[in-house]
Amino acid sequence: MRSSASAVLLAVVMASTAIASQSPLSPVPPAIEFEVASIKRNTSDRLTPSGGPFNPTSGQITQTWIPARFIITRAFPDLTTPLEVIGLPGWADTERYDVTVKYTPGATQEQQAQMWRTLLADRMKLQAHYETRERPGYRLVLARPDGKLGPSIKPATECTAADSSREGMSKTFDLTMAAIVEKRALTPQEEQLLMTGCRPTFMMGDTMYAGAVPMELFARLLQGATERTVIDGTGLKGYFSLKFTAARRPAPNPDPDGPPSVFTALPEQLGLKLESSPIQAKILVVDHVERPTQN
Repeated sequence: MRSSASAVLLAVVMASTAIASQSPLSPVPPAIEFEVASIKRNTSDRLTPSGGPFNPTSGQITQTWIPARFIITRAFPDLTTPLEVIGLPGWADTERYDVTVKYTPGATQEQQAQMWRTLLADRMKLQAHYETRERPGYRLVLARPDGKLGPSIKPATECTAADSSREGMSKTFDLTMAAIVEKRALTPQEEQLLMTGCRPTFMMGDTMYAGAVPMELFARLLQGATERTVIDGTGLKGYFSLKFTAARRPAPNPDPDGPPSVFTALPEQLGLKLESSPIQAKILVVDHVERPTQN
């Protein structure tokens, strides 16, 4: 990777002081790099399972047929959705790329984020800064006056932290990938596996499964379905096991035979609902970015 990466990375700084609401980035440490990094344009018209390692603790991350917007969010893990990145050109959403990176297993999330920032500064000439702005959003709250939850959620009382062990992650990932490749629905036994044990969330089509998810994280996971920032206002503590089926994106003319909207599904399935609320949200403003250079 070219030695100019560190200098370009320093361009990721706080915005003009004329914007009073902005907040500065953390001090940029000396640049650290991936051992191997590949970003290639994918011109196919659909997603093909990559078959590469899924668990980040393995030391390799492979993503296939993803837009540049999603690559950029890898470098800023405190952002919760790609919707919180503004200023990107149109190609960042329409073009697709295959990405593979390798690093020493055991690197922390922040170290991995630094590696992504170094890579993007070098390959995409990324310059960006954080701002805090008021945006339309939602609060996730209890839907019923008595606080009773719905039929598809229950406390994961034995879980104190989500299990991100390589064994647990790879087993559930292999299970879901097999169902995708075979173009079939999960069996009841497979669904039960995804909802037991202290494992994080998995998506199968329009259905989310979780063995142990805190409400703060679940609220953030709803942002794709609402295209707005969502914060937790339920007051529910601890971890929860759930199965949740809803449309993954808003649709002006939803299919009557398709999954329900998130606004319909939340009260019926989980006993929760979304209330409109202005939200002070931290966003990433992209000042400059270019198409990735070839490896």
